Amino acid sequence: MPETQRRFPEWRVRLGAVWVLAALPLSVSMDAGAIISRDDVPDADYVVQDADYPEVVDLFEPGDCTGTLIHQSFLLTVAHCAEDLDAGAVLVVDGIDHEVAEVTLHPQWDGWLYDIALIRFDVPVRGLTPVPLYRGGDEVGQMLTLVGRGVHATGLEGERGGTIDGQLRRATNVVSAVCGQWLEVFFEPPNDPNATDLEGVGAEGDSGGPAFIENEDGRFLAGLNSWGDADRGSDIGKYGSWDNSTRVSVFARWIDGELGTVPPERDDDTPAPPSPNADSECSGGGGCQITPGVGAPIGWIGGVFFVLGLWSRLRARRP
Repeated sequence: MPETQRRFPEWRVRLGAVWVLAALPLSVSMDAGAIISRDDVPDADYVVQDADYPEVVDLFEPGDCTGTLIHQSFLLTVAHCAEDLDAGAVLVVDGIDHEVAEVTLHPQWDGWLYDIALIRFDVPVRGLTPVPLYRGGDEVGQMLTLVGRGVHATGLEGERGGTIDGQLRRATNVVSAVCGQWLEVFFEPPNDPNATDLEGVGAEGDSGGPAFIENEDGRFLAGLNSWGDADRGSDIGKYGSWDNSTRVSVFARWIDGELGTVPPERDDDTPAPPSPNADSECSGGGGCQITPGVGAPIGWIGGVFFVLGLWSRLRARRP
């Protein structure tokens, strides 16, 4: 644990985000990352060794936010985790202590949108190959490998019925939609023909955890677990819920600028950087459907009662 005392979770209501909250389904988790698995597959099939993913780094105690090594000197994670990490904290990377020199949140991070941040070490990591960024705009239909540690359960119990055992797990899922800043996946039940062999979604415990795209060219960082949601007929982490990751490809240019690196040659599939309101391009049924002007009437006409009712079901971003 990098700090002498763990910070307690905070409940936050940001007035600028009231319209966003009003547009969400009734059950929302602002924290994602730990793995919820199929109930018909042995848990042992999901469990992996830390050595299988040495580039995945715990930011606090295990099960409380992670980052991924994308450069010898930098981790990439979500802003809602990084904002609680200070320079001078010591993180363990592949068994070796590394001190944090600087934490950089995206300049447009507002408590919801632009949920991405960089963590710079004072001394570069040696002997470990960083994970390259996924830079294509073709994520829809591709399989993600989600890696997390923390609350674990199956799709029958969901997040509320989960436990924390500190083990690292990975699951797979297919990108159902891209939503400007988000990658969305849907948790199909085992009897659904679209369910993957290791179907799963994120849950409370490991925000910032990686969503990898793996192909013949290797392993690429495509997403950072950010938040999950569920419609009225389901709960977070149960079959029928959604999981949303910050979409790395649309932030590649910002990352390149912060790292001071020369990016590889881009092609026409590279998505443009998100606009301030680029959070609402999903055509699916998940929580990515947050559209300015659509949610606002619900928020203001429904008023305080709707917002308070929604927030009564929200948890802090980190456990």
